[in-house]
Amino acid sequence: MDSVFYQRFSRIKIREVKTDFMKFELRDTDSSIANALHRKMIVEVPTIAIDLVEIEVNSFVLNDEFISHRLGLIPLTSEGAMSMRFSRDCDACDGDGQCEYCSIEFYLRVKCLSGQPLRFEVDN
Repeated sequence: MDSVFYQRFSRIKIREVKTDFMKFELRDTDSSIANALHRKMIVEVPTIAIDLVEIEVNSFVLNDEFISHRLGLIPLTSEGAMSMRFSRDCDACDGDGQCEYCSIEFYLRVKCLSGQPLRFEVDN
């Protein structure tokens, strides 16, 4: 297997910049550099995750635990995420996750009355 050597300095060409979006082109680099840049960008975006799910009524074919797990995989971006505390470190509620410093409460009420799949989008 032939090895490929790249020049020492990568080239980045910025295509478009907005307040929450940037499009760029990375050239003449190794995939490890691109992966490191990708990981760093993911880490720097403040996100929160769904940790506790209470389902009142579920008539779907998937069980409650599966739905809860899938909801926990969704990264939610939030400007207030950096000021939040981890529930295990919160001294305002003794770590039960029931205070304004370490928890946010969301409600999702959805009912599909037709035989077609229900699709919805959440606006920021």
